[in-house]
Amino acid sequence: MARWNRVRSSLEWSTFFGVCTWLLASGITNTMTGANVWLLVLSRTLMGLLLGLWKRGIAWWARGLIVGFGVNLPAGLVVNRWTDFGGGLGFGFMMATGLVSGVLTEAAVRHREKEMAAARENS
Repeated sequence: MARWNRVRSSLEWSTFFGVCTWLLASGITNTMTGANVWLLVLSRTLMGLLLGLWKRGIAWWARGLIVGFGVNLPAGLVVNRWTDFGGGLGFGFMMATGLVSGVLTEAAVRHREKEMAAARENS
């Protein structure tokens, strides 16, 4: 898969998981403001950009965990200060959903890369 296709696919999947994170957070609290929503979605989109650019070096699942941890560590500290996410709930929420989103994004991109390679072999 060409680098641009990998980045685009990773951005699409991570933004999808960002919207899922927002919907999950909205179920916990009904006081989500615009800035809160943007932080959730854009943190996942940043993860997708980093995962799309970083292709080689370590196992795909470890790459998803590392990027998920790195991006969501500061985001978790910010979310923990929101009124409905205090007491460690915000940090735990961002870390758990970030790690899962990172691995799922990388798995989806990896699956797409395998499909593209198989299509190239068949043609």
